[in-house]
Amino acid sequence: MLPNHSPWIAQLNRTRPVVPLEEDLLADVVIVGGGIAGIMTAYATLRATDRSVLVVEGDKVAHGATGHNAGQLVSYFERSFKSLVDDFGLTLASEGVRAVENAWTLLDEVVEEARLTTPIHRFTGYAGVCRTEQLIEHLEDNRLRVLGGLAAKRIVVSQEWEGVAAIPAEYADVYELSTRKDILSILETDSEKYVAMIAEDKGCGNSALLAEEIAGYLLATYPTRFRLHEETYVSHVHLRDGRGVLTANGHAISAAHVVLATNGFENFSITNDDGPDINAEFHHEVQGLVGYMAGYVEEGSAPPTAISYYGTAQGQRSDDPMGDDYFYLTRRPLEREGVVAQNLVCVGGPDKELPDLKVYVKSDTCDERYRDEITEFLAADYKRYPGRETPYTYCWHGLMGYTRSRVRLVGREPLNPVLHYNLGCNGVGLLPSIMGAARIAKLLNGEELPTSMFDPARHMV
Repeated sequence: MLPNHSPWIAQLNRTRPVVPLEEDLLADVVIVGGGIAGIMTAYATLRATDRSVLVVEGDKVAHGATGHNAGQLVSYFERSFKSLVDDFGLTLASEGVRAVENAWTLLDEVVEEARLTTPIHRFTGYAGVCRTEQLIEHLEDNRLRVLGGLAAKRIVVSQEWEGVAAIPAEYADVYELSTRKDILSILETDSEKYVAMIAEDKGCGNSALLAEEIAGYLLATYPTRFRLHEETYVSHVHLRDGRGVLTANGHAISAAHVVLATNGFENFSITNDDGPDINAEFHHEVQGLVGYMAGYVEEGSAPPTAISYYGTAQGQRSDDPMGDDYFYLTRRPLEREGVVAQNLVCVGGPDKELPDLKVYVKSDTCDERYRDEITEFLAADYKRYPGRETPYTYCWHGLMGYTRSRVRLVGREPLNPVLHYNLGCNGVGLLPSIMGAARIAKLLNGEELPTSMFDPARHMV
């Protein structure tokens, strides 16, 4: 059994001391969660308002899901755009997707303003499709994107594929043809089961290092308005008299606004004196999924990339709106002092559901079954894979919190406006977290925002 050893945590080498909460505190805004969602919510709030902000984190900054992911930066949802349109209507679905895609610009602004040094690689990434029904679903998504005023994704179909003639004529304007040889070359595979590919903006970077660097920037830039307490465990949130009072490390934190920027698996209770009980709805809204990943070092300096391979896994999750499990691969330079001409190749895909209210144990070892699944995928589908004897430098797992709708919750708790949410994966959560942070900051600044598909009231039924 291998330990849960994430490359993103391994690269931190932080020197900032851990400062747990050791006294009662007052703040305008308290944010629970020190991952990228919580740190970015603090950043956006400090910039947009004059409020004091306190972040509390039960572990250390970025040591949760932010430090245990696959390192990808993408804006897609882990469900079809058509299903979003069916649930929310074309206008709200299009506006929601556009907001997440615009998070690229927000990220660029943060990097420039804070003069961040964490490497962020941006490029055109790809997804391979090998099932006819899934290709049709992506073509329908592309048609609806155009109707909703979004840019069409580039979808390329093999001209040699026998199914080309059966593609409905209504999709003629949302895909193009190319040779299977060219498609497989771009997907970096020799497997001829792939009949099409999808191209879109993607990126990769160390989200843990990014969150830690932003936290340091906030501490230096807002010394009188920003506080950060790690190893500070919230046990209770009490909403009363228009304020939130949190119990953490045996101390009381009183704030005008409380933001939960977490996976949604808080082992604390919530009491609402100003309305109906909200705790049961909150904890039943989020479903846990533990994702398993592995990474190895590759010699050379091949360019960074991020590729998904749909329809490659043996299993199929019944709750997956896309219909198939998939593997995802990220290649990026190995950013380590004294190392040149080496890449870190990270692969994920295997996962398991976390039963409701079961505590995720981060210290659990990496199950060899999931590592073997990754090896089988690499051997069958990734032509650059050096071979089964290649040792994994890293093997890790992380907890992903999915709402039932697989749409992030961003906004006020409908039963008490003191409480706000920026939580729940769309899939790969960095860009949605940044989008959510900007939206929360506007709400805390008193802005009235138009309705959104991310509004908690639309999901908590």
